[in-house]
This record gives sequence, C-alpha cells and structure tokens, in this order.
Amino acid sequence: MSVENKACRSITCTGNPSPHRAPWLFDPQDHQLVHLVNDFSAARASNKPLSQPDPALHPSGIIELTSEPGLRMARAVIILLESLEAGGPQERLHALRRLHDEVLYAVHSPLQKNTARVLIQLMKDLVRSCPHAQMQLPLAHEFHQAVRGTPRIIRKLLCRYHLLEMPEAWNQQAFDHHVHDANTKGRKNPTHLVMDAWVKGIRFLTVIYYNTVDPEAASELLRAARIMGISVRIGIEFRACLREKMVEFTWVPLNTDSPKAFIDLLHRPDIAAILAAYAPVNTWTQQHVLHLLRAWNQKHVQVLAGQLGVDVPSPIQEDAFLAYVGQRQPSSLHLAEYIFSQWISHIRQASADLRKKMNKQNGAEYAATLGAVTRLEALVPDTIRTVWLGPEANADLVFPHKPHRDLPEILLRKPEALLESLTPLHPCQMVLNLAGLTSQDVLELLWRGKGRITHLELFNLREWTSGQLDHAAPINKLQRAINEGSILRLKQVVRHIVREGREDPDRQPVFQAILSHLPRLQEYYSTLRLGSRIGTDSTSRSHHTHGMGLVFIETLPQQARNAMRREDKEQRLTLPVHTDIYSFEQHHEPQYPQPWWIRMLRRLPGLGKLGCHSVSGWGLEKKTTTVGQDGNLVTLGGVDARGINTENTPINCKTAAEISPWNPAYINSDVINTLKIIAGFLPAQWAFWYVGSWWVLTWFGALLWFVITAVRNVAQSMVGGGAFSRSMLLPWNRYVSWSRMADSLLYTGISVPLLEVVVRLWLLENLLGITVQDNAVMVYTVIALVNSVYISGHNIFRGLPKEAVIGNLFRSALSIPLSMLLGQALLQCFILMHLPDPMVLLQNCAAIVSKCSSDVVAAVIEGFADRNHYLRMRQSDYDSKFAQIFKNLAKQELLFPHRNLTKMLQSPHEFWSQLGKKDALVARQALEHMLDMMYMWYFKPRARQAFWQRINAIPAEEKQGILALHSLLRLEHEITTQLLQGLLGKDFSRALTFYLQKHHEYLQELKK
Repeated sequence: MSVENKACRSITCTGNPSPHRAPWLFDPQDHQLVHLVNDFSAARASNKPLSQPDPALHPSGIIELTSEPGLRMARAVIILLESLEAGGPQERLHALRRLHDEVLYAVHSPLQKNTARVLIQLMKDLVRSCPHAQMQLPLAHEFHQAVRGTPRIIRKLLCRYHLLEMPEAWNQQAFDHHVHDANTKGRKNPTHLVMDAWVKGIRFLTVIYYNTVDPEAASELLRAARIMGISVRIGIEFRACLREKMVEFTWVPLNTDSPKAFIDLLHRPDIAAILAAYAPVNTWTQQHVLHLLRAWNQKHVQVLAGQLGVDVPSPIQEDAFLAYVGQRQPSSLHLAEYIFSQWISHIRQASADLRKKMNKQNGAEYAATLGAVTRLEALVPDTIRTVWLGPEANADLVFPHKPHRDLPEILLRKPEALLESLTPLHPCQMVLNLAGLTSQDVLELLWRGKGRITHLELFNLREWTSGQLDHAAPINKLQRAINEGSILRLKQVVRHIVREGREDPDRQPVFQAILSHLPRLQEYYSTLRLGSRIGTDSTSRSHHTHGMGLVFIETLPQQARNAMRREDKEQRLTLPVHTDIYSFEQHHEPQYPQPWWIRMLRRLPGLGKLGCHSVSGWGLEKKTTTVGQDGNLVTLGGVDARGINTENTPINCKTAAEISPWNPAYINSDVINTLKIIAGFLPAQWAFWYVGSWWVLTWFGALLWFVITAVRNVAQSMVGGGAFSRSMLLPWNRYVSWSRMADSLLYTGISVPLLEVVVRLWLLENLLGITVQDNAVMVYTVIALVNSVYISGHNIFRGLPKEAVIGNLFRSALSIPLSMLLGQALLQCFILMHLPDPMVLLQNCAAIVSKCSSDVVAAVIEGFADRNHYLRMRQSDYDSKFAQIFKNLAKQELLFPHRNLTKMLQSPHEFWSQLGKKDALVARQALEHMLDMMYMWYFKPRARQAFWQRINAIPAEEKQGILALHSLLRLEHEITTQLLQGLLGKDFSRALTFYLQKHHEYLQELKK
C-alpha cells in the first residue's frame, strides 16, 4: 500500500468475514470493503439517505482521516447506478464529481487515467453484486490490487472489461455522435451515460432527443460532461415527409456548451414555438406504444407462450407500464424491456424444468429439448421488439415509418419547410439521417435544402447492422464529389445517380434542374463543406448491436493495438469507414517570465522550446472520409448478448468458492509477500552454497544480499518522499511500500544465481578465466552490465516509474568505479584483519561488491525517480486545490466588491461573521480548503516543496490572497463547531484532534 493510503485511518466493521474455502485467501480490507458496500446498498434500498462529502473536500485532503477512498467511491457509484427516478440530478452530479476526483487522485501510476477507468468498472460490479459477498470478495481484492496502478494488472483488467487502453495524454480521437439517454429510449440517466462514456475513453459525444428536450435533463447532461471533461452536444431529431418516405433530421445547435446557454436557447420564443409545435408528436408516440401494448395483450402473448412452452403471464397494465417509463418518452424499446421483465421468471423456471428433463433424455429427444432451452435462454428484449412489436406483426397499426394521414400533421411537412424554420434561428449543424434513403433521395434533399443540410449521418451502426444503409457508398461518392470542387467529377456522379433513378418519372424534372445548375449545387457547399457524422445509435439496451463509442485505431497506444489483435473479432468491430488522420504537436510558451539562464539556453540550436508546455494531438482530414473500404474505426463497446441467465451479472465474475485456493492473484497480501521473500531467499542461498568458497558467504551471503537490498529500498523511499525533512506525523515506515519491498527481495534473490554462479563463476572464471585479481575492471563491468539489464527488465514488468527504468539501464557506468573503490576498501579490510588469501576472498565477494555499489547508485537513481513521482502527485493535488481556492476567493470578492479581502482577513473573526451572513456555503468551503491545505502539508510526501513551487509561480496578489485566507485556521471555536455539526461526517475525531494540535504550528511555519 502506498504512503497515500497509509495516511488514512483503518476502518473496522461489524459482522463476520464472508466464508471461503481457504483462510489464506483475501485481505481484511477486502472483507471490510464488501461489508460496508453492502451496508450502503441496504441503506439506499431502505430509502435512507447516503451522505456525500462536500465537493470542496479534496480526495487527498483531510477527508482521508475520516473515510477510505474505496468507500467514498462505492457510495458515489451506488447513487449513480440508480434509476432516473431515484434521487435527483443534483445528487447524481455530486456523486459523479466525487467519483471522478477519487479515482483520479487515489491512483498515482504511469497509467493513471486507465487505472481510474478500471476502478470505476470494478466498483460498479462490486455494487451490482450486492449482497452476494462470495461474488464480491474477488472483486474487492482486485479493486485493491488495481489501486496500486501496476500496468500489468491494469492491462489485464482492461482486457477483461473489453476496454481499450487509452493514451495517458487523453488525446485519442474517440467519439460517438448518436447516442440516447434514459429521457428517450436509452437505459442510463444523463450522469450515468457520461460516466460510462468516459470509462470507454470517449471524448466527443452527441446525445439525441426527439422533437423536444427537457431543460433539466439537458442541464444535467452538460454539467456531467463538464465534470468528466467530455465535449457534449445535444441534438433534437425532427421528421419530415419526402414523397413516400419519412426523413429524419437532427438539429444540433452550436455554441451551447454551458447549461445556461443551452437552456436560454430553449426558452427563446422562436425556438420554444417550434418545439411546442412538435410536442403533439411525442403524445402521438405514447398512444402508439399503448396500442402496441394492447395488441401484445390481445394476440401476441398467447402465441409466444405457446412457442416457448411457458405459462401465459397476466396481461400488462397500462398504468404500471407508464409508471415504469416515468418521465421518459415511451418507445417500443421500453415496452419490450418491460415485457421481458414480466416474463423472465417464467422463462427461467421453464428453462430449469427443461434442463432437468434433459438429464433423462438422449438422442433426438435430447436435441429437441436442448433447442427449446436455447430458444428460451436466447430471448432478449431486442427479439421481442423486432418480432412482436414491429409493423409485420401489427399490420393494423400505423407506424411512423411512412407518411400516413393518421400521423400528426407536422410530420407531413416538406423537408425544406423544416429546414427553413430551424436553420436561420441559431448557428447549428443540420444532420440528415440516411436510413432507408437512396442516393436519388439524398441528391434531391441536398438540392431542395439549398445548403441548409450541413452534415450527412454517413454511418449509423445500428442502422447498418439492420441493413438500412445499403446506399451509403454511392451517397458518400456524391458527398465527396460536392466537396472536391470539380464540376467534371460532380457531373459524372450526378449523371450516374440520375441514370439509376430513371424508373421514377416524378423525379426527372428535379434531376434535370440539378444537371442544368450544377454550379449552384456546388456553390451551396463552397464555404462550408458537406460534413459527415458517425455514431452507434446506442441505447445501452441492445443485445444485438455494439455499444457506445468509436475510436480511430491510429490514435491508440501500441499496447491497445496489440490487445485488439488478440481479442475475439465478434466483440470488436472494424467499421468500413476510413478517414485520413495526422498527428501534431503544439508548444505553449510559459505563463510567467522564464529565468535569464533559460532564455539564454533557448538561443542554442535544438533548445528553442526549452521550458515550453508541449501538447500532442491528432487531427482528421474530414473531406477524406470514405465508406466501403478497409476502415480505421473500431467500436469501443461490445455486444451484450448474454441472455437471461447473465442479465446484469458482472463480467467473468467468479465467486470466492470457485477460486482455486492456490490462485496467487487472490492470496492474502501478507502471505504473498512472505512467499515472495522466501522464493527470493532460496535461490540466493543455493547460489552461495553452490559456490561454497568461503564459509562466511556460504552461510550468510544470502542474508547479506537481502540486507543490502532492504536498506537500499528503505533509503530510496525515505529520500524520495523527503523523509529527512518530514513531519513527525508521518513516521519513516510509512514511506516504505512493503509490497514493493517484497517484490524487490524476490527479484534480487533470483539475481544471485545469475550474477554469482552464471556470470562470475561459470562465464568469467571457468569459461574465460577472468578474475578480480587478473582484471577487476572487466569483472565488475560485466556483472554491472548484466545486473543493469536484469533490473530494468523486472522494473518494466513491475511498472516502476520510467525514470527508474531508464536510470537502472545505464547505472552500470556509475556503479563500476564505485565497485573498484569498494573492492579496494574491502581488500584493505581483509589485509588489516590478517585473513588468508585476501585476493581470493575478494574474488569470492565480487558479486557482493558489485551488488552493493549497484544498490548505492540505485538508491540515488530510484530515490530521484520517487522524488519526481511524489512531486508530480503533489503538483496535481495542488493544481486542483488551488483552482478550487481561486473559485472560492472569486466568490468572496464578488460578495465584498468594495472591500480589500486581504485586509479583512487580518481580523478573521469579524470576516467569518460577515462572510457567513452573506453566503454560508462559501464560508464553509473556505474552511474546508484550509483544512485540506494543512493536511497535505503534514501528511503528503514532498507537499511543502510542491506548495512553495506552486505558490511562488502565481501573481503576487493571488499569493497574498491564499496566504491571507489561512488566517481562518485561527477560528478554533468556529471550526470545532463546524466539525461537530458534520463538516467531515460523523467520524471526525481524528481530524479534530489533528487540527487542534497542529494549526498553530502550521501557521507559524507558513510565516517562516
């Protein structure tokens, strides 16, 4: 466990540990996490509120004295996974912010963002497995393993969850421009949708609504996207009538990234009037779904029951179904899912009965029964919707797929009328959905639209899977001909389209007009090209199509591309869409003036960008998008075709009883660390026994080897964490990772046979005849080189910082001269001790000398790497904390526009009284910020150095404001009262003790 988590208190819980077959499996913290997650879930199921920490409290701050990060994550996930009706948007957004911060700041590894994605997935499975502790224990153990951020473990878990590794720079071109949330036909509420999009690695998202959008849902979606750093646009889908087809357009207003901007747009009278005109469409859709429900009750339910051989369930009540839908727009997807929920118990029972019957059958009877079981267990909501709720099964009902007089009148408008009413109102994208359209349809629509259609939805995964995009390739040719700007090319493509549409005489006048005015068609898109949009049309419900998210392969790390080649091809689909892509790198000049010596160095060749912040990314050549050839887009979501027996079951989840008692992945950490040490000690001891040249090394060589390694690990950890200038609140042993120590002892033990037997004895002495007496430089050089390669190799496997890996690879250059010095010093000791044959003894100690010098150099190199690691962690902590403080100070400035805050803070009691009267929330959060700063100062390695680096880099007035705000820590009575009233929750005693003992000392140290 890292020093970060050791600063947290250890939580105890009631209840007996969950039973498992082997007592050495799992850690106490695994049982604690399972029990407390189940307690949270039970409380929520009983409608008891789950209190959440205030958003101002930093995950690496004083809240660590009151609760474990895993428990705070669990609480947030429980709230996020609930249905749309439970809780409310504000509660979900609060939980999302807490979860986002916890997973990012709880982990500090080379794969920080990827580790955060894995932690969310594990916690989701842990919560969904409630209250089955046997299923939760392995997940809890994997969660605690993942927190360490070891790349090997994280990549294994990414593979299990079918997640592709994303670049830590988070510059991948991952998107989905057509998804749905629970307010239309999707399953997830807006906050949950955004969270899952981030977990998949999506950076750009377009969420589609029908005919109108609820302002509260839009606000929740945009606020959630801002928390997770996802660029989200909202599209509203409208329909119009083109000859004998219904055409779908998606209106996507631009420059509405903030919730306020979008809601203000919805409330504009001209736009509100259009949305109100389309409101009857949603009413008609609801009645249409109810007609389907009645048809199901009257004729379909009995037929399906007969086919499956199950009892006929009771009829579905309309009121119950509408209550299930809630505030969402009803759809046939909701009805199919509701029907499935009513049938699932009957199907499972019938499946179990048939399986019992199969045990007594054979031959043809067995095959027939097996087929019946397969049909039962393959039933999913998609099947119900396609077979029983579609036009073929309900020919007497009117479906909104073709123009009909019974449809709402506004759906029968011409396309140009819809376009003319929407596009002039606000800058927007008007996207044409190509489902069911031919190239003739699109050509006519582009001509009649007069340039108002800005994008074609060139590829919709759900529609492509269902065979509705047969004409995507010829439509794409038309699009490219328009964008290329060549009249000759455009004429050739248009004439080909016209020839193929000759059987439709009604269109010929339109086509002739287009051919006669091709420059006009081209002129419509001379300034802004006809763009493309690609999406999955994901609802998070389908069992037949891939889920949300697409990514360009070139923007993924090499490890992700390698993992794709090993995956099941059915789970990862490569789309037949290709777009040229290019990389770029930007260099941002420093915000503040650089020192004179850096400015001088920048004049030298190759150092012109010294001190600049570099940002790399990917760009798309959008006009090159081509359909029909080998693509470079792959799906991020898999196909959830698991059927009734695995519905809502964690992926590949084993119970504790199913896990082998000898599976090292789940063995108790103390046991596994002990086994690692033994596994390292035995080959080391064997190596010294095998050589057997000097009794001291024969009996104590392995112990000496381990002592050198242990001392080096402790020294580098203390140096890296700044232990020699540490606070007394953080004792030296908290800087040491004991699991990392055990790994180091394992690998160093394995290195003894390699260096002592294979290299020194067999290779150098026996084969080449080289000894320390003959050529000390050669002996120490070869041993050091082999040791460096070996150490760097296992450093990569263990996922250590790259500075340590690179440094260890080249540390032989430093360790060789040090080996010579240590060898000479040891030789003099042997001589002074009057030992016989001191040169022979030195030859026998060659590997020990090389090991000692190598570890001295390693302590410096890896200590420096640890130091940089801790500094990056603290810089990340302080960057986010300072951003929060600046927001708080800005609110204070607005509350006192005519006063000087710095002077007011010289009288903290008076300032607190005035601030509390104006805004109690701002006052309380100011205290939380200062308590966080104080906690980091005392408990976080390298915090003081990072604090002064950060605060000295900001303008003087901001520096004065932050330092002046610390005067609030003098308010002992007020802070104690706030803590007693629940500022940090119920378990605040350690935080209160810490504050009362250290705040005076802290303020004095800041003054120094």
